[in-house]
Amino acid sequence: MQIMKNTRKKAIIMLFALGILYAEQPLLPQDVDERPAFKVHVFMDRNAYDGDGPIKLHIKVQNSAFRQEIFKVADVEYLTFQPVVYAPGGREAEIIVAHRLKKVGKEEILKNIVPRMIVLARNESFIYTVDLKKLYKMDTRGEYRVRAYFIPDPSHDFAIPSENIVRFTIARPADYASNSLYGPIRETRHDPARFSLSPREVVLLFLSAEKEQRWDNYFKYVKLESYIQSFPKFGKLYNNSDDVEKLKIEEEFITFIKRRREDRITGFRVAKESRIEGDRIAYVDSQVSRYGTKFGFNYTYKYTLEKFDTLWLITGVEATLRKGKSND
Repeated sequence: MQIMKNTRKKAIIMLFALGILYAEQPLLPQDVDERPAFKVHVFMDRNAYDGDGPIKLHIKVQNSAFRQEIFKVADVEYLTFQPVVYAPGGREAEIIVAHRLKKVGKEEILKNIVPRMIVLARNESFIYTVDLKKLYKMDTRGEYRVRAYFIPDPSHDFAIPSENIVRFTIARPADYASNSLYGPIRETRHDPARFSLSPREVVLLFLSAEKEQRWDNYFKYVKLESYIQSFPKFGKLYNNSDDVEKLKIEEEFITFIKRRREDRITGFRVAKESRIEGDRIAYVDSQVSRYGTKFGFNYTYKYTLEKFDTLWLITGVEATLRKGKSND
């Protein structure tokens, strides 16, 4: 009898100890997740526009929680997704959304609208695309900045800002043309009163910008996310990165390009262009001379360009060291 009592007593003590031990254990992340449910990032297909076509911004909403999350989308411009565009002067650009101009309240906007429910599993994303030209007046040429705000429930004022800001440039092709540069070739368009730069012109201005170290102009002529692939050191990192890391790599790449180079351009000559695939892709060969401490270096560059709306942008380059007369 005494043995049974002792055994029962030991069992009670063990259970009590286990209870204390369990109570002291921290809860697993699946039990408590204090991180914000949604993360928001913005990105664009390219960083230069000629002002004629749409300017599309992609807003990515990702569920960063360990649980399923739900948000509501009201199918009205500038309600659930609200990009804020800053003009070259630093102030917000002129907005042209009707209900914002009239200062219509949310209750009035939502009275005849039933928001859609969007369900996101863990790490799942939702991407919303909007044409910024339908929201803002952007006639001024120069660099713009845009950040987006995401409202998970349109009936509330709680907003989540994007974790990054995207920069893009608006510059009309006509402003790039210069009769002083080798007699630029103007591309024929349906409207004879307007013209865009030919692929050869783009390469001429691109090389001139590097030679004169006008870096703002230099990056107007490239599609950065494609052009970076021509530099293996950056391209490999870029392809294996998320949206936030890609922005950092782009900044490092831009710094790399802009650094003071010992092999600066001393002269160049641009050959004729050739176009393929329905006039949407072009190749331009160029002979470039660079400074060397004794003899200098001569290269042949083969540029690949793609047409976006009416604007040609450089998307890749191959360089070959060659022998021969300098282009100084």
